[in-house]
Amino acid sequence: MPHYHDIPISRRLLQVLCAFVWCLTAAGPIFGFAALKTVWLREGVYMDRCTPEEIKAGFICSSREIRINFIFTCASVVTNIAGVIVGAILDRYGPQICGYAGGILIFIGALMLAFADTISLLDLYVWGYIILAFGGPFVFISSFHLSNAFPAHSGFILALLTGAFDSSTGVYLLYRLIYDETNGRFHPKAFFLLYLIVPLFILVASATIMPKDSYKPGGNIAKFLEEDDEIDLADASSIVAVDVDSRTGGVDTLRRDKTAGAGGIEDALLSEQAALLSEDDRRLDQKDVFEYDAEEMAKLRISGVWGVLHGRSALQQIRTPWFMLLCLFTMIQMLRLNYFVASIRAQYDFIFQSPDIARRINEVFDIALPVGGVITVPIAGYLLDHYSMAVALGVLLGMGTAMGILGNFPSLIAAYGNVGIFVIYRSLFYTTASDYSAKVFGFDTFGKVYGLISTISGVFNFAQSAFDHLTHEVLGRDPRPVNVGLLVLSTSIGSLWVWYVAAQTKKIKRSALEAEAQQATVVRMPGYASSEY
Repeated sequence: MPHYHDIPISRRLLQVLCAFVWCLTAAGPIFGFAALKTVWLREGVYMDRCTPEEIKAGFICSSREIRINFIFTCASVVTNIAGVIVGAILDRYGPQICGYAGGILIFIGALMLAFADTISLLDLYVWGYIILAFGGPFVFISSFHLSNAFPAHSGFILALLTGAFDSSTGVYLLYRLIYDETNGRFHPKAFFLLYLIVPLFILVASATIMPKDSYKPGGNIAKFLEEDDEIDLADASSIVAVDVDSRTGGVDTLRRDKTAGAGGIEDALLSEQAALLSEDDRRLDQKDVFEYDAEEMAKLRISGVWGVLHGRSALQQIRTPWFMLLCLFTMIQMLRLNYFVASIRAQYDFIFQSPDIARRINEVFDIALPVGGVITVPIAGYLLDHYSMAVALGVLLGMGTAMGILGNFPSLIAAYGNVGIFVIYRSLFYTTASDYSAKVFGFDTFGKVYGLISTISGVFNFAQSAFDHLTHEVLGRDPRPVNVGLLVLSTSIGSLWVWYVAAQTKKIKRSALEAEAQQATVVRMPGYASSEY
């Protein structure tokens, strides 16, 4: 596995650039569904599901609305479920294989959508969109390790890639704008055939530029040595080692290079890890070695959570509140975000009782969604690189609460405010979730842990289809009861998560201070004589 010091800066920059380009064009265009949906509606997709009376009235009939939204529901679920598959492949075979798989899937999906209106044997709108959605996580999740290509700027790189993921919704917006300008002459078939350039670029870049294996922070974080020999600290700088007795699980030795000047946080993290090990987990006959350099230590100190679960197995990690709270919050947020993306026009149609106002808000949203991804890059990067994780989560919670409140009022100021917060919040949420996972769980298990969260959230996203039926068939198209319920759940779980992370951060810092105090050198005052005492 490559260490960033071994790769030239120019090549690392090129790799990050390639990942940015393919995330911008292929990671999440399916979430630009609102713009593509407009084109499909004008093309008469699923018009056969409407009655003549509904067609004459000029409104989107409920059965057609539900069917088209079902495409997005399936795609968003598959995108998240794919996470665990991508994670397993990433951990076992590396990012290059994931790039190949993503390129092939995206090629097939785009080809199916190009011919969806000419082949009636199979509903290619559904299956093509699903396969396209399946390919996205392969190129997106497999890019996260590139944050370790420049460790001191890991938060910014994750923000850049996540911002590109969010801005990829602009692919369908750009197409819709061209479609409008050409009065529909730029047919969906022509667009998706042209889009085949993107998966071809992914395949070529994966084969020629991208690394075969993931970058690892420090080169040796959570590395298991096969030897039982003691490490000679004279030949290894800035090393922290913990020997774990296989019979008692006790920490036998704790050694570090005192010239590193790293402080007591490493000791606190190691003590925390040792304390969290269960009896079954402590049966180790190997040595965990953690190596830090100056850049990584800076990242460790700022976040307050970096490395807290590094070196533990995925099974050990998912048993902790660190995982459970992230998973619960992600489940609710993905459902909130996807439900709003799929139904924004219908929601504001009911709230304002005006199809024209709803259309204008939808058009602003189509433009703001990719732009928000770009705007959020420096904001998220600065927040995650310069503030603690507890602060970042607090900002996330506040924005999510404000967004949930504004979305329920028949006011243009509230509506556009909701859209503005949404497009920034969405990108910030995905960036923070991935950054949290990398810092807390580490990249040795990142694929499995992050993939499991995505999969659980994806299954939970099937509730989106149930919410569509509830809104249209039970609540008389009123989306507010669903929105309020999701807001309450989100705020409750989010508050608990922020409290837990803040409490644990404080505990780690306190342990660090205690460790530093115990290791402090006693300085004798001038004139000190031991015989006088």
